[in-house]
Amino acid sequence: MNAIGGYPDLAGRKILVTGASSGIGKACAEALLESGASVAAHAHRNTTAVEAMAAAHTALAHPVIADLSTEAGCVSSCREALEKMGGLDGLIHSAGIWTRGSIRNLDAQTLETMFRTNTFSSYYLARECAKTMNTGTMVFIGSTAGQRGEPGHSHYAGSKGAIQSMVMSLAQELAPSIRVNIVSPGWVRTPMSEAALAEREEAITSKVPLKRVAEAEDVAAAAIYLTADAGRHLTGVDLCCSGGALLPMPRG
Repeated sequence: MNAIGGYPDLAGRKILVTGASSGIGKACAEALLESGASVAAHAHRNTTAVEAMAAAHTALAHPVIADLSTEAGCVSSCREALEKMGGLDGLIHSAGIWTRGSIRNLDAQTLETMFRTNTFSSYYLARECAKTMNTGTMVFIGSTAGQRGEPGHSHYAGSKGAIQSMVMSLAQELAPSIRVNIVSPGWVRTPMSEAALAEREEAITSKVPLKRVAEAEDVAAAAIYLTADAGRHLTGVDLCCSGGALLPMPRG
């Protein structure tokens, strides 16, 4: 049983969750399913995971397979989610990539792939969901890198920073019927961060006030809160889920 629970109002909601095959997206999808929501569980290459989710929740989980780095993939994901669930009440956009990219060596393909996958997909998904949803919620997974920058990964930080500005804009544009928020995690234990954490987890946690790396469920808990009625008066919010990593260091 997922420990996130406690939001009975989510039962019957119809939510598209991207990146549902692993990490934060999977944790979000599982929490929603356990709350009784219908979930269009998106994956790109790891289709086995979302198919297993559908087998375990036959009436509620619906696999959606698409490449979100393309406009066509974003459009088809929303259309398929709508068709399979008979409606759409929300979006949690977790799918994304993180790669190294020193500015001195950053090539056009790396930069374009980063923005197409992380940023452009956010715009396209928001556009398609806004066309369909009369009321509902959108939650985007950002990053502390988008809030403070990240040396050696400026292209990633930029892609997430752009989503922050988009969220603040859409929160005003789509109000009052659709709430739009962002969750910005710091380091999270996911397949994407596995190699980096293996190299320097102790150094990372030593600088975090809570002295731990987040689990995917920690970030999912924030996303589910913003999706549920518990967050009904929150829009345009950037909820930082970093264990206090962005707090200023004490002086003196």
